[in-house]
Amino acid sequence: MKKRITALALAIFMVLGTAALAAGTEKSITVSPMTLNINGQNVTPTKSNGAAAEVFSYDGATYVPLRYLSELLGITVEWDKANPAVAKLVSDKITLPAQPTVSFKAGTYTGEGQGFGGTIKVTVTLSSTRIEKVEVTENSETPGIGTPAIEKIPAKIVEAQSTQVDTITAATFASKGIIEAVNAALKSAGVDPATLKPGAGSTNTNVPTTKDADVVVVGAGGAGMTAAITAAQAGKKVVLVEKLSMVGGNTTKSTGGMNAADTQYQDNYEFKQSAGLEKTLGSAAKDYPQLKELVSTVQKQYNDWKAAGSKGYFDSVELMILDTMVGGKCVNNLDLVTILAKNSADGVEWLKGIGANLDNVGAFGGASVNRIHWPKNDQGQKTNVGSYIVPILEKACKDAGVEIVFDTAVDEIIMKDGKAVGIKASATGLTVNAKSVVLATGGFGANLKMVAELKPSLDGFVTTNAPGCTGDGIKMAEAVGAATVDMDQIQIHPTVEQATSALITEGLRGDGAILVNQEGKRFTDEVGTRDAVSAAELAQTGGYAYLIVDQKMVDASATIQGYIKKGFTVQGETYEELAKAMGAPEADFSKTMETWNKCVADGKDAEFGRTSFANALDAAPYYAIKIAPGIHHTMGGVKINTEAEVLNTNGAAISGLYAAGEITGGVHGANRLGGNAVADIVVFGRIAGANAADNAK
Repeated sequence: MKKRITALALAIFMVLGTAALAAGTEKSITVSPMTLNINGQNVTPTKSNGAAAEVFSYDGATYVPLRYLSELLGITVEWDKANPAVAKLVSDKITLPAQPTVSFKAGTYTGEGQGFGGTIKVTVTLSSTRIEKVEVTENSETPGIGTPAIEKIPAKIVEAQSTQVDTITAATFASKGIIEAVNAALKSAGVDPATLKPGAGSTNTNVPTTKDADVVVVGAGGAGMTAAITAAQAGKKVVLVEKLSMVGGNTTKSTGGMNAADTQYQDNYEFKQSAGLEKTLGSAAKDYPQLKELVSTVQKQYNDWKAAGSKGYFDSVELMILDTMVGGKCVNNLDLVTILAKNSADGVEWLKGIGANLDNVGAFGGASVNRIHWPKNDQGQKTNVGSYIVPILEKACKDAGVEIVFDTAVDEIIMKDGKAVGIKASATGLTVNAKSVVLATGGFGANLKMVAELKPSLDGFVTTNAPGCTGDGIKMAEAVGAATVDMDQIQIHPTVEQATSALITEGLRGDGAILVNQEGKRFTDEVGTRDAVSAAELAQTGGYAYLIVDQKMVDASATIQGYIKKGFTVQGETYEELAKAMGAPEADFSKTMETWNKCVADGKDAEFGRTSFANALDAAPYYAIKIAPGIHHTMGGVKINTEAEVLNTNGAAISGLYAAGEITGGVHGANRLGGNAVADIVVFGRIAGANAADNAK
């Protein structure tokens, strides 16, 4: 058995070594100590002089020089000079280090650790020699964000027989919480976790692998999964490649909902937004003369609706286009915005068809009317749209037969005769040959260096982005001639908890929350566009503010309850107590709250012109979350047309190459409206998937 394994290892090294020698020295070579894994044991070989043996890194791959084989492995080989990739094993003298003896007190032990959402509890089952099982028995992690760690870290610990395992990217807090809990359980069993070194061998992830598909999608966020599902439902073989260990991307961070115009669900609500609509029509006509015809169209629609008896809820595709163009300061591509709005209502129905119901409607910043569609949890409470739809999209991918490949960073689009025909991931050796390629890798909001280079004023800001959003897809697209647009248009979100970079949903303000500064006073229209509210916050003392909610809002929202559990809030039984907890002047804050409650009763905000009102904030206790702006969305990216085809620098479509979601530019202009990101990923994800499938005929 020993000789067979040795021969196998030798054959692998021979092939790689021959390739390295044949490649010459055109590129730089780096040298580092090597580690072999034989029979599940890590072995660090040394040369005859006692020095650690080296491996060579060349052009993204790792090689063992052939001339070291006899010294490294204690073997003798005979070479076939006519065929240098083949050799005959003559003898081997490998001596493996003794396996350390591990002894446990068999039994089941419990432990606790701290995750992002709160306490994580585990049970650990030990035999006399092994960690047999790790089970998470209690957690409050966000579905789709922290839960991948719950699913994967216990298995990694059992496989390694150690808690010294890598955390799950994008679920770091949950990963560390599980590890902390398992360590506590081991200690209660009298085991020092530090003495348990990882023993299981890791797989060589750089072994070349080739897959064939009709459509390959790069990036398993909302847009990528939507495209993959659509293509698979069209009967195509789809491979979805994701560089992280989990699906979701920035979609998992989405807290609000999806904008959609003129839906059946809006008709379940009474129209009370005439003041906001009329404000938009007046300001749009004045500030953006190029939208004059669109303003006239919406004005006529509104007049006709009133003349017909004001039946149902008033909204239209044209009004969504108008709101989006005004929100984006007319930097947007009108054709793309039109496609977004026209297909938004059908997008809500498509989500419903795969099991995601967004049939509740509310207010959101920048929208003239209530247009954002959001989900409820099993308890009937408002919940975050991202953590709600991501698991549903993942299940729909699996149900449709989509193959998902994790932990694989794609870095090249394969081109042939001017057409995109696949992708490569050099770090893992994966190649996917396909008839169509869809890029859905997200934006670059997690690449703080890139953000600062494009917009220096944002240097030093925290980011709400998922760690995978580093601009990889944009760079790959540019490498094959793709054009980009609006790259300096980077949005900051006004309500970000700074210690954790957690996004505090804009929906709170739509549901009636207000913002106050350190002096306890309001300072802006809280449901204005994100850029306007962020600018107002930065002008306050310290550049931050407090978001104020009451118990009625808490009772109706699982999201707010989660913020409280995570320790984001301070609270008080009275306005004065809350002011004291914030360090604000008690009398001034109390007056602010009383004035605001009168605004709600009167339906008028004379000071700041807010036109969206919900309920008075008058149910104790009261809560405040300290927030400030953070980098949230990159509006710029790869240039596409209305068919989601990637355009080159001459404005022509690159055959076989499509893109959807935050990797693209042109949809949102200078400022994205809350709720339009989910609309974007669904609408353009479906278009990209359908056209990629059609191209793969």
